[in-house]
Amino acid sequence: MTMAWFRNLKKLSLTKPPLRSTNPHPFLPSTFLLSHFSSHPIPDAAAEAAELSRPPGLGPTVSGEKPRVVVLGSGWAGCRLMKGLDTSIYDVVCVSPRNHMVFTPLLASTCVGTLEFRSVAEPIGRIQPSISREPGSYFFLANCTSVNTDEHSVQCETVTDGLNTLKPWRFKLSYDKLIIALGSQPLTFGIHGVKEHAIFLREVYHAQEIRRKLLLNLMLSDVPGISVEEKRRLLHCVVVGGGPTGVEFSGELSDFIIKDVTQRYAHVKDYIQVTLIEANEILSSFDDRLRHYATKQLTKSGVQLVRGIVKDVKPQSIILNDGSEVPYGLLVWSTGVGPSPFVNSLEVPKSPGGRIGIDEWLRVPAVEDVFAIGDCSGFLESTGKQVLPALAQRCQDFIATIFGY
Repeated sequence: MTMAWFRNLKKLSLTKPPLRSTNPHPFLPSTFLLSHFSSHPIPDAAAEAAELSRPPGLGPTVSGEKPRVVVLGSGWAGCRLMKGLDTSIYDVVCVSPRNHMVFTPLLASTCVGTLEFRSVAEPIGRIQPSISREPGSYFFLANCTSVNTDEHSVQCETVTDGLNTLKPWRFKLSYDKLIIALGSQPLTFGIHGVKEHAIFLREVYHAQEIRRKLLLNLMLSDVPGISVEEKRRLLHCVVVGGGPTGVEFSGELSDFIIKDVTQRYAHVKDYIQVTLIEANEILSSFDDRLRHYATKQLTKSGVQLVRGIVKDVKPQSIILNDGSEVPYGLLVWSTGVGPSPFVNSLEVPKSPGGRIGIDEWLRVPAVEDVFAIGDCSGFLESTGKQVLPALAQRCQDFIATIFGY
């Protein structure tokens, strides 16, 4: 009996097992996986035809559907508008390369660990819940590449992470109302080396990079064999730009040095230094009393104030207009903002400074159903108003008057 059982077991062991599928996702065809995740996609006529048959985007709304408001951007102005929009009247479609809003005034605090990064980022789905649950409202992680005001449509392209990823998908969205709230980008004034070696402070990943580099330099400066000169360079934090961002970040750094570095990095505490470089006076657009107070407090906390203009940025030092060379281990650039290349490419009236020109109702003249709000817009000189609108108040007026509730 035992031998018969053993012979049957031997026969079973010699039988070839059925081939197992190598497709890790059984609900997706293998051709899909190979063509989308291989550097050498397999040509397949059926797959290509299926891809071409995919819907090109969101077409024009028809009778019985809610009007569609397309919002380009997820900054202060765009999110304030989406939050106040009555979604029982309108469908909301947001297009942005960022799926959250950043509370920029607190970014400096996240760089030194006073706040965590999640504290300054709010998901778009929380600001306007309808984009997550309403059938006609969406959020698309994409960039707008062009606007066709005659067709009432925008062309978009999905955001990809790096070079070795899926090819960007292009699609078209039709709108009934278009809100351009694309913000601005940091100004570099064409100075060589800024984009390559400096860090801006406008996004969460900027703050993460600053914190990473700051802590790395503190660790490296304590390694045996590092010269005193190299220690001073590694621990020299240079901030270019004496506006609100530069002053706030310099203050946060000085607090970090006084409260944390002296206790946790006692071996190198005497080498760390913060320098703030400004062409004129810091906070030049603010009241004199506030400017003098900020100057006094920064100086008291150990921040060195230098008046000068950066002419060149090298990997480990910057050159000022007087020819002096300033070595650095961390370089943060905050010299103001200006219109993005996409805003510059739009063939619409422009306000002083190259921003999208708007009238007193935030409408873009000469085009129908297009509005611009936030840092990307500015009042036309013909309106007699200040170039930049006050965002919170003007957005509220915009929601209440233009959309009729």
